[in-house]
Amino acid sequence: MDRRSFLNTLSASAILTAVPAIASTPGPAVPASRSRISLNGEWEHFVDGKLYDTAIVPSSRRPSGFYSLHRLLELPRLGRAERVFVHFEAITYWGRVSVNGQTLGTMGPYVPYEFEITAAAKEGANEIQVEMADLVAFADGTAKAEIGLGVHSGFEAYGGIIRDVWMELRPASFIENVRLAYDLTDSYSACSVRPRVIVSSAEAKSARIETVLRYKDAEVARASQTVQLKKGSNDIELAFKIKDVFAWSPETPNLYDLTVQLTSDASHDSWQCRTGFREIRAVGNEFRLNGKRLVLNGICRHDMWKDQGLTLSRQQQDQDMRMIKALGSNFVRLVHYPHDRRIVELADELGLLVSEEPGFWQMDFQTMDRARIELGYNILEAVIRRDWNSPSVMVWFLCNECNLTLDYLREGKQRCNRLDPIQRLVSAANDRDAQKVKPLFIGADLDFFDQHEYDFTLNEMDEEARYDGPSKPLTFSEWGGKQIGQDEPIMGQTADRLIDLVESGALSGHAFWSWQDIRQYSRIDGEMRDGILESGVVTEAREPRPGVWAELSRLFAGHPHAKREDTLALNRLTALPLQRIPFGSGNTFRSVDLQPLVNSSSGRQSWQALETSLEKYWTGSPWNDQWKRTGSQFGLWQTSETKIAGVCFLSPLMDGRIRAVVLTAEVPDTVIPIHQTCVQLHILGQVSFPVGYPLVGPTGETAAVYTLQYASGKIQTLPVRNGIEVAQSNCIDAATRIHPIATAAQPALEYIKDSARERYQVLLWSIPTMSEELVSMRCQLNAGQPSMAIFAITSEQLRG
Repeated sequence: MDRRSFLNTLSASAILTAVPAIASTPGPAVPASRSRISLNGEWEHFVDGKLYDTAIVPSSRRPSGFYSLHRLLELPRLGRAERVFVHFEAITYWGRVSVNGQTLGTMGPYVPYEFEITAAAKEGANEIQVEMADLVAFADGTAKAEIGLGVHSGFEAYGGIIRDVWMELRPASFIENVRLAYDLTDSYSACSVRPRVIVSSAEAKSARIETVLRYKDAEVARASQTVQLKKGSNDIELAFKIKDVFAWSPETPNLYDLTVQLTSDASHDSWQCRTGFREIRAVGNEFRLNGKRLVLNGICRHDMWKDQGLTLSRQQQDQDMRMIKALGSNFVRLVHYPHDRRIVELADELGLLVSEEPGFWQMDFQTMDRARIELGYNILEAVIRRDWNSPSVMVWFLCNECNLTLDYLREGKQRCNRLDPIQRLVSAANDRDAQKVKPLFIGADLDFFDQHEYDFTLNEMDEEARYDGPSKPLTFSEWGGKQIGQDEPIMGQTADRLIDLVESGALSGHAFWSWQDIRQYSRIDGEMRDGILESGVVTEAREPRPGVWAELSRLFAGHPHAKREDTLALNRLTALPLQRIPFGSGNTFRSVDLQPLVNSSSGRQSWQALETSLEKYWTGSPWNDQWKRTGSQFGLWQTSETKIAGVCFLSPLMDGRIRAVVLTAEVPDTVIPIHQTCVQLHILGQVSFPVGYPLVGPTGETAAVYTLQYASGKIQTLPVRNGIEVAQSNCIDAATRIHPIATAAQPALEYIKDSARERYQVLLWSIPTMSEELVSMRCQLNAGQPSMAIFAITSEQLRG
C-alpha cells in the first residue's frame, strides 16, 4: 500500500468537524507588491515520529499531548530583492516551527506569529514542520506556561493550528505594521493624525514613504517623507490633519481607508487597513464617547462553534456578529482569550464596541511564576499590535476572575498604555470581593471598576454600586447565566434593576453571560446539561432562546416592564433575531415617509375599516369580550423608530400610537411615494388581520400585487402570495400558539397586545430593485382577501 492510500484509510476522529468554505487566499487583502500562497488544507500528522494520519488546517482538535504537523510547499526561485515568510494566525497552545530541518522559533496560543524562511528555503519542494504540545508540558518544562494558560476547567480546550496559515513573498524592504496615533479636537470635528510606519529592510537604503487616507473613496489627507532605512527594523513617523471628521460610533460606524506606500530604487511595497476616529474616556463614573455618555449594553462571546471549536468560517463569524447587533447590543466582551482578527473587523464595520483579554482565567497572581505572567503580557501586547487601529476596541481586560496583585495590575496598565497609540481603557474582569479589589484598582490606576453579578438578591447590585462610588465608572462585565436568564420572572426583575442602576448613573455598562452555550465537562450543576453550559442567548448551533432574547432586547433598549397589575397595558414590542441578514455591509439606509398616507382621508378610512373588521371578528368569536376588554381599539406600540439588525425603520404615528398603511376591502389600492435610488426595498409588515394564511386561503394564492414604478418608465410587478410574501399576524388561534410562515418574509417584530389572545408578528420582506430612481410602489389588495398592513419601509443604497 502506498503512502497516500495508507493515509486515506486512517481515522481522523480527533479532528472536530472541518470548517466549511475556508478561503483559498486567507487573511487580509494581499498588496500587489506581494504574493501569497495558502497553506490551509491537508497536513500530515506525526505521533512519536511516525505518520499517524492527516489533519485539516485550520481546525480545532481534541488535545492529545505531543505531535507534529508537516506539509510540503513549493517555492519558485527567489529574486535577489525577495524575501519569504510563513505566517500563522493562531495555534493552541505551543508550537516550534522548522523549515527543511532548520528551527525558526516557537509560538504561543491565540495570536499571530510569522517567521522569515528566506535563508532556510530553497527552490522547489520545502518541508514545513510544526512540533505541537496541546495538553501537557514537556518533561523539561517547555510549554508549561502555554499549557497552564489554555488548558483548565473553565471551558473545553482545543489544540492544533486553529486559524489560517500562509506563505508570503515580500520585497526586501516592506511595511510590517502602521501604528495610528491621533487626537480629536474638543468639538470632534477635526483630527491630528500621527501614523508611525514600521519597516523591515534587508539592507540600508533610501526610500520614500507616503500615506493616503480616504473616506468613501474620496481622498481626505496625504503625507510623505523621504527616509534613510537601516538594515533591520525602522520606525518612521508622519503627520497630517483631517478636517470635517466623520467620527466612529456604534450608531454611525464611519470607517476610513488608510494606504501606505514604500518606494525605493529596487522595490515597492504597500500596506492598508480600515480605521476610524473616536474618543472614549472615563469621566467620573461615566464613559464618554465623543463627548456623550456611553452605556455598554453587552454580551459575552466565546470564539467557538458547535463541533468546530475555535475554528469558524467567515459566514459563521458574520452570522454571530450580525445577530448580536440585531439583539440591540453595542458591546461584545470577547472572552477570555484573543478572538480571530475578523471578529474585530466585523465589530468595526457593524458598530460594536469590544474588549479583549490575554487568556488568564481563575488564576492566582500571588503564586504565579514570572514565565506565565510574561506570557499573558506578551499575548495582550500582540493583540494590541494587531488591533491598535480598530476603532471598535475600547478596553484591554488584564485577566478574568483572578486573585489579583497590585504589581500585576500596575505593570499591565503601564504596558498597555505604553504600546497603545490612543491609550484605550484598561481594567480587570473581576469576581472577587469589592472591599479587597477596590484598593488594587485605585492603586494600579485602572480606568474603571468591574464586578460579576450572579446573585439572585438584587440588592447586592445596589450595594456594589454604592461601595464603588462615583470616582470611576462601574461595569458588570458578567451577569445572568441559565438560572437567571431562562427564568422569566427573575430575568425580568434583574433587567429592570439594571435599567434603574443605569438611569441613576451608578452603572455604566453590563454584559450578559453568555452569547452561546459552550462545552465545559468539569461541572455538574443547574447550569449544565451533559457537559454543555446552557447559559447562552443562543445554543452552540446559534438557535435563539426567545425568552432570553426578548428580555435582553428590552434591556438594551432601556424599556422597563410596565406595572404588573396592568397586564393589558404591557404592550411589549420585541425585535426578533433574523433568520438571515438582508442588509448589505457598509451600505446606507433611508426611511420612506408613510405619515402623509395614514393622515389622508383614505388612510383614516382604511384604518377604521380594519378596526371594524377586528371588532366584528372578536365579538363573533367565543371570546366576544376581547375587543371591549382591550379598549375597543387596535392600539399598537408608541415608539416610531424601530431598529432591525441595526437598521432604522420609521413607522407613522396617530394619536400617540403606531398607525400602519392598511389595504382593506374598502380601500384596496394605495400608492406609496418613494423617489429614491436604491438597491433594495425593505418592507416591514406583510401580515394579515384579523386572520390570514394558513387559517384562510391556499398556499401560493396571490393576495395582493405590488407594482414598482421607476422614473425611466420601467415597472416591476411583484405578487404577494399566501405563505410566501404574506401570512397571518396573530400567532394565537383559540387555545394554541401558532407559527404562520411566509417563506420569503422573515419574522422581525413581535408585539404583545394581550398575552393571552393577541400576540402579533410583523414580517420583513426585502426586495431587490433596479439601480435607478424608484418613484413609487402601488399596492393592490385582491378581492376577498383579509386586510394587510405595512408598518414601515426602508430603502438601501450602496456604500459611497
